[in-house]
Amino acid sequence: MQFVPQTTDAPVDAPVGLAPHAEIETPCHALHTTMQATETSNKILDIIFDYALNKFNDSIERITAGRPKFLSVIDHFVVAAAQVEMCLPAFPFKSANKVSKVLGILPDKAEELALERLNTMCIRIGDVYPPGAKLTVISDGLVYNDLLGIPDLDTWAYGEALRKMAVQKGFNLIDFSRLGDLVDFPLPEKLEEISYVANATNFRRFLLNQHGEDDLDIDHQIATNPDTQLTYLGYRRFLESDLRYIFPLGSGRSNKAYKKDVKYLAKQMLIRGHAFAGAVKAAFPTHLRLSIHQSTGEHKVSISLLNTKSGFTTPWHCSVALMADGEWISATMGDFKKDPTLEIVYEDGRPSYFKKKMCQLDERIDGEKSASNHQASTQLNGHAAGLVSKSEAAVKNPVELVEEKPKDQSSTPTSSCLDESEEEKITKLARTLSYHGVKNEKGEFTNPFFASEHPLLNPKSDSFSLKAWLETLMSIASKDPERYRKGVAGVAYKNLSAHGFGEPTDYQKTFGNYPLKIFSMAKRLIGMGKKTRIQILRDFDGLIKSGEMLVILGRPGRQVFL
Repeated sequence: MQFVPQTTDAPVDAPVGLAPHAEIETPCHALHTTMQATETSNKILDIIFDYALNKFNDSIERITAGRPKFLSVIDHFVVAAAQVEMCLPAFPFKSANKVSKVLGILPDKAEELALERLNTMCIRIGDVYPPGAKLTVISDGLVYNDLLGIPDLDTWAYGEALRKMAVQKGFNLIDFSRLGDLVDFPLPEKLEEISYVANATNFRRFLLNQHGEDDLDIDHQIATNPDTQLTYLGYRRFLESDLRYIFPLGSGRSNKAYKKDVKYLAKQMLIRGHAFAGAVKAAFPTHLRLSIHQSTGEHKVSISLLNTKSGFTTPWHCSVALMADGEWISATMGDFKKDPTLEIVYEDGRPSYFKKKMCQLDERIDGEKSASNHQASTQLNGHAAGLVSKSEAAVKNPVELVEEKPKDQSSTPTSSCLDESEEEKITKLARTLSYHGVKNEKGEFTNPFFASEHPLLNPKSDSFSLKAWLETLMSIASKDPERYRKGVAGVAYKNLSAHGFGEPTDYQKTFGNYPLKIFSMAKRLIGMGKKTRIQILRDFDGLIKSGEMLVILGRPGRQVFL
């Protein structure tokens, strides 16, 4: 494909920084035809759709409905060889339900996974489109927090911690908007904790005054606008669970009255949301609009912030848990706490996520063995061979040490089903793997981890921690599942036979054979009856691949299946 310089007229709704109808000198690597731009735009949109909200039956149809509009937005950036800009109203504050849904008021591992997912999406766009992409998170916390009983101070703390997390984790393709981006009202040059809280009410007032509609008939909008209706139903669902401990039943509040009040609150959120949407559109007119809510797909791309099979796709409404196979799942904190195989992991001195206890490692035996280190893995008696062998390549890369829980914090105690001899075998294997083929200039073995002299990760150190070493391996595999794929296996069988004992009348009774059935029962009662051997399968061969289920049905009327 040949790229040549060109000048073109930018459309009226060109990307930010491009003056309408101004001449643009496109660099030589820019796309020079509409066809080429459309091809690239389709690739970009396909990547974004990989992160689409897909927990509903009609999700695919919904996200494809707005494809022409989304492509036209992306085309403006691609034609101008400009960075694709997206915006996402999200990350307001942690759920009001601290009893059974979330671990605290600050961002935890759930938010980290969500930000990483968004940043990865932008990185992937950069792989197919050199100018890349950037996403701006627009927090809507102050828009609704007072309706849900969330203090302004908690909203500030959540937002600041989220920004700090993005910087610390290197999520450089994520930006965050500020209050002054959305409404025009006097603010201090730099907002601090106190000035933020002092201006929270002013922000809501100016937002409604500048972008609200006094004559908005929200009931009519719910009845006639599909997007508004879907958002309303979503609000009602989470409000019923979020506010149950803020406004408990009893003392004159019945369940019926509670649900009626929830409906009212949901409508108030829609009224404010209408003004907020107007502010977002005015402040980010050319950005590709993303949304965490289910929608018709015609005006915004609904995305999932967590790569999870459950219905919990927004990190501020749930907790996350790391399974033994490296998969992250999401659910309420209460559900995870009921699982005796899970324990809480602390980061920065506060609870962050759940993970399988050490004794669950035996679930990762055999199926995850790797041929590349089979000889080393045979030193184990089977408990953790799968985990270590799967991560042999991983331990040769720099990693971040998994932070241990502070001693002054309490959590579910770690339970291990490995005895001392088994731990010694894993430690011996750790030394084998950690130093296999990794030497310095002098030919001496060196630790391959990022903190190469860290005593917790150095198998030759007296302070070596088996727990930290194994957790680090699990962290490597979970952060890059494409590189470290989980092992799968099928089942093959040959000359498989199966038989049972019964009588011909056992299978299907008819009017004619009922007397025979009675006669057979009488013979058994006097000890003369014997069941007949019935061959079900004989010399059966087959192959069942990973993910497949095999059902063997008998002849019609025989009522036999395997």
